[in-house]
Amino acid sequence: MRFLLSVILISIFSLTSNAQYKIEGTMEAYLHKKLILLEFFGDKHMFVDSTQTDGNGWFSFDMDEKDPAGLYSLAIGKTPLFNLIYNHENVSLRFEAGKSGLPEFIFSIENLIYYDYLVQSEKYNHKAGQLSDILRFYPETDSFYHYTEDYFQSVQMEFREYTRRIIREYPGMYVTGIIKSDRPVMIPADMNWDEYIAFMQSHYLDETNFNDTSLLSSNVLTGKAIDYLGFYTLNNGNKDLQEHVFIQAVDTILNKAMVNGKVFNFLMQYLIEGFDMYGFDQVISHIAENYEPAGTCVDEERKSELEKRMENLRRLAVGNIAPDIIIEGIFGNKTTLADIDKDLTVILFWASWCPHCNSMIPGLKELYHAPGLPDFEILAISIDTSASDYSMALAMNTTPWINYTELKGWNSQAAEDYSIYATPTMFILDRNRKILARPVSVYDLKIALGKIAGSQQ
Repeated sequence: MRFLLSVILISIFSLTSNAQYKIEGTMEAYLHKKLILLEFFGDKHMFVDSTQTDGNGWFSFDMDEKDPAGLYSLAIGKTPLFNLIYNHENVSLRFEAGKSGLPEFIFSIENLIYYDYLVQSEKYNHKAGQLSDILRFYPETDSFYHYTEDYFQSVQMEFREYTRRIIREYPGMYVTGIIKSDRPVMIPADMNWDEYIAFMQSHYLDETNFNDTSLLSSNVLTGKAIDYLGFYTLNNGNKDLQEHVFIQAVDTILNKAMVNGKVFNFLMQYLIEGFDMYGFDQVISHIAENYEPAGTCVDEERKSELEKRMENLRRLAVGNIAPDIIIEGIFGNKTTLADIDKDLTVILFWASWCPHCNSMIPGLKELYHAPGLPDFEILAISIDTSASDYSMALAMNTTPWINYTELKGWNSQAAEDYSIYATPTMFILDRNRKILARPVSVYDLKIALGKIAGSQQ
């Protein structure tokens, strides 16, 4: 009877508990250090767990079935050291800093395959790049050109067969999904540079599986998107033309991603944030005006956030009327945008803790007094939360323009009304609060003000 009860209890425990796995190993030269486990979500890292290495550099993280399969990183402080795959198996490794930069996996089939693929990919890309350069610049009438052409095809076929073998022998593994979508396309050798770019624009994403949501737990989709945009990059310095060309690339990426709502929403937000960072307003407006978040029941909170972001982008596009700002500063100053008696107002959202903001202050001061520009005022709105930090920043960098803060951080009314997600962020408004431009840097601001001055003559 006692034996039967034990069997029943063991059976119940095995059914109700999660299978336990470990990520463990030795971090040589990292003794008694805080080690952080990070999970990939596209190009971002999310905190999972932390532990302390012992006197021998030993560490161990407990994992279970609830932890998603995907790409993870081990980091010391804010510095990721290397990536690894977790897919519901034990992972054992050794890492020696400075030796090769790569971990040595003692146990983990997925990671052994993954790192061999990374090494082989690097070798292939280096060799293929050299051969492509020869074919690009060598005369086609030379016999060496034709030898190189044949060799290039054999190099591509060899690497292609290498990836096919992994896919064939290890179906269902997470690393196999990465390789399927990450491996390069076969490139015809007999193409000039323009034909090569056109080919990559048409075929680079052919094998990327936009229906595989597990790839969101890696950097594959974001990496493919960035690489694809590279085939649309111009070198002529014409921003308007560059934005027009980038719009073509964005349409291709998002149309391919429509096969899966979660992947589509993720890539749309990723592209919006990236283009917003570099001030490509035409691209952002195009996305906001032509695409809507997919109606998927997966991660409704993220979808709602994306919908709000896109609505704000439409509302704050160049040509629209910006929200008014009622200024009630901590020093008792109070005004509105209409009280600023200038032809133009440059609204700058910044923070004392933002290094990019602080580095642009000298350039803004110089521009503020520069001759030949339109009559403008700067309204600098800080998203600080510390009065002492804010006051110290103003004392260290005295500025001739209007400064204002509510000390509510990202939750200040102005930051919410202007949909501020990062600092520094700038808007140029006319007297009627019409948005004329959204410059990213002091240089962009100078160019935008110069264009406005030219249009007023």
